[in-house]
Amino acid sequence: MWGINAVYRYLEALEKFGMNLGLDRITYLLARLGDPHLKLRSIHIAGTNGKGSTAVMISSMLKEAGYRVGLYTSPHLFDYRERIKVNGRDISRKDLEAGLEKVRKISGRMKSKPTVFEALTAAAFWYFARKQVDYAVVEVGLGGRLDATNVITPLVTVITNIDYEHTEVLGRTLARIAGEKAAVIKPGIPVVTAEEKAEPLRVIKRTAQRQDSLLIQVGKRQEAIGTRMMGEHQKLNAACAIAAIRLGGIEVSRRSIRKGLNKAAWPGRFQVVLKNPLVLVDGAHNPAGARALRVTIKKVFPGRFSVVFGCQGTKDHDQVLRELAPVISELIITRSSHRLAADPNLLVRSARRRRIPFVVAGSVGDALKRWDRTKPLLITGSLFTVSDALKYLDVAQRA
Repeated sequence: MWGINAVYRYLEALEKFGMNLGLDRITYLLARLGDPHLKLRSIHIAGTNGKGSTAVMISSMLKEAGYRVGLYTSPHLFDYRERIKVNGRDISRKDLEAGLEKVRKISGRMKSKPTVFEALTAAAFWYFARKQVDYAVVEVGLGGRLDATNVITPLVTVITNIDYEHTEVLGRTLARIAGEKAAVIKPGIPVVTAEEKAEPLRVIKRTAQRQDSLLIQVGKRQEAIGTRMMGEHQKLNAACAIAAIRLGGIEVSRRSIRKGLNKAAWPGRFQVVLKNPLVLVDGAHNPAGARALRVTIKKVFPGRFSVVFGCQGTKDHDQVLRELAPVISELIITRSSHRLAADPNLLVRSARRRRIPFVVAGSVGDALKRWDRTKPLLITGSLFTVSDALKYLDVAQRA
Protein backbone atom coordinates (compact mmCIF):
# COMPACT_ATOMS: atom_id res chain seq x y z
CA MET A 1 0.00 0.00 0.00
CA TRP A 2 1.06 3.54 -0.70
CA GLY A 3 0.42 4.76 2.86
CA ILE A 4 -1.21 7.92 4.18
CA ASN A 5 2.14 9.55 5.01
CA ALA A 6 3.18 9.12 1.39
CA VAL A 7 -0.13 10.75 0.38
CA TYR A 8 0.65 13.83 2.43
CA ARG A 9 4.20 13.97 1.06
CA TYR A 10 2.73 13.79 -2.46
CA LEU A 11 0.38 16.69 -1.75
CA GLU A 12 3.19 18.70 -0.21
CA ALA A 13 5.29 18.04 -3.32
CA LEU A 14 2.48 19.40 -5.49
CA GLU A 15 2.50 22.60 -3.44
CA LYS A 16 5.54 23.75 -5.42
CA PHE A 17 3.32 24.12 -8.49
CA GLY A 18 1.33 26.72 -6.53
CA MET A 19 -1.79 28.23 -8.05
CA ASN A 20 -2.13 27.48 -11.75
CA LEU A 21 -5.66 28.08 -12.96
CA GLY A 22 -7.03 26.25 -15.99
CA LEU A 23 -9.30 23.35 -16.93
CA ASP A 24 -7.01 21.25 -19.17
CA ARG A 25 -5.32 19.30 -16.35
CA ILE A 26 -8.48 18.56 -14.38
CA THR A 27 -10.30 17.54 -17.58
CA TYR A 28 -7.46 15.12 -18.43
CA LEU A 29 -7.44 13.64 -14.91
CA LEU A 30 -11.19 13.16 -14.78
CA ALA A 31 -11.37 11.62 -18.25
CA ARG A 32 -8.94 8.92 -17.17
CA LEU A 33 -10.89 8.39 -13.96
CA GLY A 34 -14.01 7.67 -16.02
CA ASP A 35 -15.46 11.20 -15.79
CA PRO A 36 -16.97 10.67 -12.32
CA HIS A 37 -18.20 14.29 -12.18
CA LEU A 38 -20.64 13.54 -15.00
CA LYS A 39 -22.34 10.95 -12.78
CA LEU A 40 -23.09 13.47 -10.03
CA ARG A 41 -26.12 15.63 -9.37
CA SER A 42 -24.45 18.69 -7.96
CA ILE A 43 -24.87 22.17 -6.53
CA HIS A 44 -22.07 24.60 -7.38
CA ILE A 45 -21.23 27.48 -5.03
CA ALA A 46 -19.11 30.48 -5.97
CA GLY A 47 -18.65 33.93 -4.43
CA THR A 48 -16.23 35.94 -2.36
CA ASN A 49 -17.36 35.12 1.18
CA GLY A 50 -19.86 32.66 2.62
CA LYS A 51 -19.25 29.87 0.08
CA GLY A 52 -18.24 27.33 2.70
CA SER A 53 -21.00 28.27 5.14
CA THR A 54 -23.62 28.04 2.38
CA ALA A 55 -22.25 24.69 1.24
CA VAL A 56 -22.34 23.30 4.78
CA MET A 57 -25.92 24.50 5.26
CA ILE A 58 -27.08 22.89 2.02
CA SER A 59 -25.31 19.65 2.88
CA SER A 60 -26.82 19.59 6.37
CA MET A 61 -30.37 20.19 5.11
CA LEU A 62 -30.07 17.50 2.46
CA LYS A 63 -28.68 15.05 5.00
CA GLU A 64 -31.61 15.74 7.34
CA ALA A 65 -33.94 14.99 4.42
CA GLY A 66 -32.43 11.52 4.16
CA TYR A 67 -30.10 11.97 1.20
CA ARG A 68 -26.51 10.78 0.91
CA VAL A 69 -24.57 14.02 0.40
CA GLY A 70 -21.03 14.66 -0.76
CA LEU A 71 -19.44 17.94 0.34
CA TYR A 72 -16.28 19.41 -1.17
CA THR A 73 -14.81 22.57 0.41
CA SER A 74 -11.48 24.30 0.86
CA PRO A 75 -9.18 25.04 2.54
CA HIS A 76 -8.98 22.75 5.57
CA LEU A 77 -8.17 23.61 9.17
CA PHE A 78 -6.11 20.59 10.22
CA ASP A 79 -6.18 17.81 7.64
CA TYR A 80 -6.78 17.49 3.89
CA ARG A 81 -9.44 14.88 4.65
CA GLU A 82 -11.74 17.63 5.97
CA ARG A 83 -12.25 18.90 2.42
CA ILE A 84 -14.04 15.76 1.23
CA LYS A 85 -17.03 14.52 3.24
CA VAL A 86 -20.03 12.25 2.82
CA ASN A 87 -22.91 12.92 5.21
CA GLY A 88 -20.63 14.99 7.42
CA ARG A 89 -17.88 12.40 7.77
CA ASP A 90 -14.38 13.07 6.46
CA ILE A 91 -13.09 10.79 3.73
CA SER A 92 -11.21 7.89 5.32
CA ARG A 93 -7.43 7.71 5.08
CA LYS A 94 -7.80 4.54 3.05
CA ASP A 95 -10.13 6.15 0.50
CA LEU A 96 -8.05 9.33 0.24
CA GLU A 97 -5.01 7.15 -0.33
CA ALA A 98 -6.80 5.14 -3.03
CA GLY A 99 -8.13 8.19 -4.84
CA LEU A 100 -4.86 10.10 -4.84
CA GLU A 101 -2.90 7.02 -5.87
CA LYS A 102 -5.04 6.91 -9.01
CA VAL A 103 -4.45 10.63 -9.56
CA ARG A 104 -0.70 10.23 -9.01
CA LYS A 105 -0.41 7.45 -11.58
CA ILE A 106 -2.35 9.45 -14.18
CA SER A 107 -0.38 12.64 -13.50
CA GLY A 108 2.84 10.76 -14.17
CA ARG A 109 1.90 10.94 -17.86
CA MET A 110 1.12 14.67 -17.76
CA LYS A 111 3.57 17.30 -18.97
CA SER A 112 1.96 19.92 -16.74
CA LYS A 113 1.51 18.48 -13.25
CA PRO A 114 -1.74 19.06 -11.39
CA THR A 115 -1.94 21.49 -8.49
CA VAL A 116 -2.89 20.30 -5.01
CA PHE A 117 -6.41 21.64 -5.54
CA GLU A 118 -6.79 19.84 -8.86
CA ALA A 119 -5.57 16.54 -7.40
CA LEU A 120 -8.01 16.82 -4.49
CA THR A 121 -10.87 17.88 -6.77
CA ALA A 122 -10.34 14.83 -8.98
CA ALA A 123 -10.13 12.57 -5.91
CA ALA A 124 -13.31 14.12 -4.48
CA PHE A 125 -15.37 13.52 -7.63
CA TRP A 126 -14.00 9.96 -7.88
CA TYR A 127 -14.95 9.34 -4.24
CA PHE A 128 -18.45 10.82 -4.53
CA ALA A 129 -19.19 8.70 -7.59
CA ARG A 130 -17.83 5.62 -5.84
CA LYS A 131 -20.02 6.31 -2.80
CA GLN A 132 -23.01 6.91 -5.09
CA VAL A 133 -24.01 10.12 -3.37
CA ASP A 134 -27.45 11.48 -4.15
CA TYR A 135 -26.08 15.02 -4.35
CA ALA A 136 -22.64 16.63 -4.36
CA VAL A 137 -22.31 20.13 -2.91
CA VAL A 138 -19.20 21.68 -4.47
CA GLU A 139 -17.49 24.90 -3.38
CA VAL A 140 -15.41 26.84 -5.92
CA GLY A 141 -11.78 27.14 -4.88
CA LEU A 142 -10.81 30.47 -6.47
CA GLY A 143 -12.72 32.66 -8.89
CA GLY A 144 -14.84 30.45 -11.08
CA ARG A 145 -14.10 30.55 -14.79
CA LEU A 146 -10.83 28.61 -14.58
CA ASP A 147 -11.39 26.91 -11.24
CA ALA A 148 -10.99 23.13 -11.28
CA THR A 149 -14.56 22.63 -10.05
CA ASN A 150 -15.95 24.39 -13.13
CA VAL A 151 -16.21 21.12 -15.03
CA ILE A 152 -19.54 20.18 -13.48
CA THR A 153 -22.99 20.98 -14.83
CA PRO A 154 -24.98 21.45 -11.63
CA LEU A 155 -28.68 21.44 -10.89
CA VAL A 156 -28.32 24.98 -9.56
CA THR A 157 -25.53 27.54 -9.16
CA VAL A 158 -25.03 29.85 -6.17
CA ILE A 159 -23.01 33.08 -6.24
CA THR A 160 -23.11 34.26 -2.64
CA ASN A 161 -21.63 37.73 -3.12
CA ILE A 162 -18.87 39.64 -4.91
CA ASP A 163 -16.14 41.68 -3.26
CA TYR A 164 -12.45 42.41 -3.64
CA GLU A 165 -10.18 39.35 -3.34
CA HIS A 166 -7.33 37.82 -5.32
CA THR A 167 -7.29 41.00 -7.41
CA GLU A 168 -3.93 40.06 -8.91
CA VAL A 169 -5.67 37.08 -10.56
CA LEU A 170 -9.34 37.99 -10.85
CA GLY A 171 -9.08 41.68 -11.70
CA ARG A 172 -9.02 44.98 -9.84
CA THR A 173 -12.65 46.03 -10.30
CA LEU A 174 -15.82 44.45 -8.95
CA ALA A 175 -17.06 44.04 -12.52
CA ARG A 176 -13.98 42.03 -13.53
CA ILE A 177 -14.17 39.88 -10.39
CA ALA A 178 -17.89 39.33 -10.96
CA GLY A 179 -17.18 38.27 -14.54
CA GLU A 180 -14.74 35.60 -13.38
CA LYS A 181 -17.14 34.27 -10.75
CA ALA A 182 -20.27 34.49 -12.90
CA ALA A 183 -18.53 32.31 -15.50
CA VAL A 184 -19.67 29.28 -13.48
CA ILE A 185 -23.21 29.91 -14.74
CA LYS A 186 -24.10 27.18 -17.24
CA PRO A 187 -26.71 27.41 -20.03
CA GLY A 188 -30.22 26.97 -18.67
CA ILE A 189 -29.06 26.30 -15.10
CA PRO A 190 -30.82 28.48 -12.47
CA VAL A 191 -28.75 30.85 -10.34
CA VAL A 192 -29.13 32.16 -6.79
CA THR A 193 -27.31 35.21 -5.45
CA ALA A 194 -27.38 37.45 -2.39
CA GLU A 195 -25.36 40.15 -4.19
CA GLU A 196 -26.96 43.57 -4.21
CA LYS A 197 -24.18 46.00 -5.22
CA ALA A 198 -25.07 47.51 -8.59
CA GLU A 199 -21.84 46.87 -10.50
CA PRO A 200 -21.34 43.14 -9.80
CA LEU A 201 -25.08 42.43 -9.83
CA ARG A 202 -25.30 43.89 -13.31
CA VAL A 203 -22.60 41.45 -14.48
CA ILE A 204 -24.35 38.48 -12.86
CA LYS A 205 -27.68 39.47 -14.43
CA ARG A 206 -26.11 39.94 -17.85
CA THR A 207 -24.36 36.56 -17.67
CA ALA A 208 -27.51 34.77 -16.52
CA GLN A 209 -29.50 36.38 -19.32
CA ARG A 210 -26.89 35.39 -21.90
CA GLN A 211 -27.00 31.80 -20.64
CA ASP A 212 -30.81 31.79 -20.54
CA SER A 213 -30.60 31.01 -16.81
CA LEU A 214 -33.24 31.99 -14.27
CA LEU A 215 -31.70 34.32 -11.66
CA ILE A 216 -33.11 34.63 -8.14
CA GLN A 217 -31.83 37.34 -5.81
CA VAL A 218 -32.38 36.58 -2.12
CA GLY A 219 -32.39 38.68 1.03
CA LYS A 220 -32.19 37.76 4.70
CA ARG A 221 -35.75 38.93 5.32
CA GLN A 222 -37.35 36.71 2.70
CA GLU A 223 -38.32 34.16 5.32
CA ALA A 224 -37.75 33.40 8.97
CA ILE A 225 -34.34 31.79 9.00
CA GLY A 226 -32.76 30.26 12.07
CA THR A 227 -29.21 28.95 12.06
CA ARG A 228 -26.71 28.18 14.80
CA MET A 229 -24.07 30.17 12.91
CA MET A 230 -23.82 33.70 14.30
CA GLY A 231 -23.96 36.86 12.21
CA GLU A 232 -26.34 38.73 9.95
CA HIS A 233 -24.33 37.52 6.95
CA GLN A 234 -25.21 33.94 7.87
CA LYS A 235 -28.89 34.75 7.37
CA LEU A 236 -28.07 35.66 3.77
CA ASN A 237 -26.07 32.46 3.38
CA ALA A 238 -29.01 30.49 4.74
CA ALA A 239 -31.37 32.24 2.33
CA CYS A 240 -29.06 31.27 -0.55
CA ALA A 241 -28.92 27.68 0.69
CA ILE A 242 -32.70 27.31 0.94
CA ALA A 243 -33.29 28.94 -2.45
CA ALA A 244 -30.70 26.66 -4.05
CA ILE A 245 -32.44 23.53 -2.80
CA ARG A 246 -35.79 24.77 -4.04
CA LEU A 247 -34.50 25.92 -7.43
CA GLY A 248 -32.69 22.64 -7.83
CA GLY A 249 -36.03 20.85 -7.55
CA ILE A 250 -34.86 18.80 -4.56
CA GLU A 251 -37.59 17.58 -2.25
CA VAL A 252 -36.80 18.74 1.28
CA SER A 253 -39.42 19.38 3.96
CA ARG A 254 -39.55 22.54 6.04
CA ARG A 255 -38.73 20.39 9.07
CA SER A 256 -35.55 19.11 7.41
CA ILE A 257 -34.63 22.67 6.43
CA ARG A 258 -35.08 23.84 10.00
CA LYS A 259 -33.18 20.91 11.54
CA GLY A 260 -30.42 21.10 8.95
CA LEU A 261 -29.81 24.80 9.56
CA ASN A 262 -29.80 24.28 13.32
CA LYS A 263 -27.21 21.50 13.02
CA ALA A 264 -24.96 23.12 10.42
CA ALA A 265 -21.56 24.02 11.86
CA TRP A 266 -18.46 25.45 10.19
CA PRO A 267 -15.37 25.41 12.45
CA GLY A 268 -13.07 28.40 12.37
CA ARG A 269 -15.80 30.82 11.34
CA PHE A 270 -16.96 33.02 14.25
CA GLN A 271 -16.36 30.10 16.57
CA VAL A 272 -16.45 30.56 20.34
CA VAL A 273 -13.53 28.50 21.64
CA LEU A 274 -13.69 29.57 25.29
CA LYS A 275 -16.33 31.50 27.20
CA ASN A 276 -14.40 32.63 30.27
CA PRO A 277 -12.29 34.38 29.23
CA LEU A 278 -13.97 34.83 25.86
CA VAL A 279 -11.91 33.51 22.94
CA LEU A 280 -13.21 33.83 19.37
CA VAL A 281 -11.65 32.58 16.15
CA ASP A 282 -12.65 33.64 12.65
CA GLY A 283 -10.82 33.08 9.39
CA ALA A 284 -11.70 36.52 7.96
CA HIS A 285 -9.05 37.03 5.27
CA ASN A 286 -10.37 39.88 3.12
CA PRO A 287 -11.96 43.29 3.79
CA ALA A 288 -15.53 42.06 3.26
CA GLY A 289 -15.00 39.16 5.66
CA ALA A 290 -13.43 41.49 8.24
CA ARG A 291 -16.37 43.89 7.87
CA ALA A 292 -18.86 41.08 8.53
CA LEU A 293 -16.77 39.97 11.52
CA ARG A 294 -16.73 43.50 12.98
CA VAL A 295 -20.50 43.91 12.55
CA THR A 296 -21.17 40.54 14.20
CA ILE A 297 -18.83 41.26 17.12
CA LYS A 298 -20.49 44.60 17.80
CA LYS A 299 -23.90 42.93 17.86
CA VAL A 300 -23.08 39.72 19.75
CA PHE A 301 -20.09 40.64 21.92
CA PRO A 302 -19.86 44.46 22.07
CA GLY A 303 -16.54 45.77 23.29
CA ARG A 304 -12.89 45.66 22.30
CA PHE A 305 -10.66 42.63 21.95
CA SER A 306 -7.04 41.70 22.13
CA VAL A 307 -6.52 40.53 18.56
CA VAL A 308 -3.99 37.97 17.33
CA PHE A 309 -3.58 38.73 13.65
CA GLY A 310 -1.68 36.96 10.90
CA CYS A 311 -2.54 36.71 7.21
CA GLN A 312 -1.26 35.46 3.89
CA GLY A 313 1.18 37.58 1.93
CA THR A 314 -1.22 38.18 -0.97
CA LYS A 315 -4.05 39.54 1.19
CA ASP A 316 -5.08 43.16 1.58
CA HIS A 317 -4.06 43.30 5.25
CA ASP A 318 -4.22 47.10 5.38
CA GLN A 319 -7.93 47.20 4.54
CA VAL A 320 -8.63 44.21 6.79
CA LEU A 321 -7.03 46.04 9.73
CA ARG A 322 -8.97 49.18 8.82
CA GLU A 323 -12.21 47.22 9.13
CA LEU A 324 -11.19 45.60 12.43
CA ALA A 325 -9.68 48.68 14.09
CA PRO A 326 -12.90 49.68 15.96
CA VAL A 327 -12.92 46.39 17.91
CA ILE A 328 -9.17 46.19 18.65
CA SER A 329 -7.79 47.20 22.06
CA GLU A 330 -4.41 45.60 21.42
CA LEU A 331 -3.01 43.96 18.30
CA ILE A 332 -0.61 41.03 18.51
CA ILE A 333 0.95 40.68 15.07
CA THR A 334 2.26 37.27 14.09
CA ARG A 335 2.64 34.83 11.23
CA SER A 336 1.14 31.39 10.80
CA SER A 337 3.17 28.29 10.01
CA HIS A 338 2.03 28.38 6.37
CA ARG A 339 4.83 28.96 3.89
CA LEU A 340 2.99 31.89 2.27
CA ALA A 341 2.24 33.74 5.50
CA ALA A 342 2.88 37.49 5.37
CA ASP A 343 6.01 38.96 6.91
CA PRO A 344 4.95 40.62 10.21
CA ASN A 345 6.95 43.70 9.23
CA LEU A 346 4.39 44.39 6.48
CA LEU A 347 1.58 44.21 9.01
CA VAL A 348 3.47 46.49 11.40
CA ARG A 349 3.42 49.29 8.82
CA SER A 350 -0.37 48.99 8.50
CA ALA A 351 -0.84 48.96 12.26
CA ARG A 352 1.22 52.15 12.57
CA ARG A 353 -0.72 53.78 9.74
CA ARG A 354 -3.97 52.91 11.50
CA ARG A 355 -2.59 53.97 14.90
CA ILE A 356 -3.40 50.60 16.41
CA PRO A 357 -1.33 49.65 19.51
CA PHE A 358 0.63 46.51 18.69
CA VAL A 359 3.32 44.04 19.65
CA VAL A 360 4.97 41.43 17.44
CA ALA A 361 5.23 37.71 18.14
CA GLY A 362 7.24 35.24 16.07
CA SER A 363 4.56 32.53 15.98
CA VAL A 364 0.90 32.09 16.82
CA GLY A 365 1.90 30.18 19.95
CA ASP A 366 4.13 33.07 21.03
CA ALA A 367 1.29 35.49 20.30
CA LEU A 368 -1.07 33.56 22.57
CA LYS A 369 1.54 33.62 25.34
CA ARG A 370 1.52 37.44 25.12
CA TRP A 371 -2.23 37.59 25.74
CA ASP A 372 -2.86 38.51 29.40
CA ARG A 373 -5.94 36.23 29.67
CA THR A 374 -8.13 39.01 31.06
CA LYS A 375 -9.31 40.79 27.91
CA PRO A 376 -11.52 38.95 25.42
CA LEU A 377 -9.41 37.51 22.60
CA LEU A 378 -10.02 37.36 18.85
CA ILE A 379 -7.79 35.31 16.55
CA THR A 380 -8.19 36.14 12.87
CA GLY A 381 -6.59 37.06 9.54
CA SER A 382 -6.50 33.63 7.91
CA LEU A 383 -7.65 30.08 8.50
CA PHE A 384 -3.99 29.11 8.81
CA THR A 385 -3.62 31.46 11.78
CA VAL A 386 -6.84 30.07 13.25
CA SER A 387 -5.62 26.49 12.73
CA ASP A 388 -2.32 27.18 14.52
CA ALA A 389 -4.21 28.81 17.39
CA LEU A 390 -6.69 25.96 17.80
CA LYS A 391 -3.85 23.44 17.85
CA TYR A 392 -1.97 25.48 20.47
CA LEU A 393 -5.05 26.00 22.66
CA ASP A 394 -5.94 22.30 22.49
CA VAL A 395 -2.46 21.30 23.62
CA ALA A 396 -2.47 23.96 26.33
CA GLN A 397 -5.82 22.75 27.69
CA ARG A 398 -4.58 19.17 27.85
CA ALA A 399 -1.36 20.12 29.63
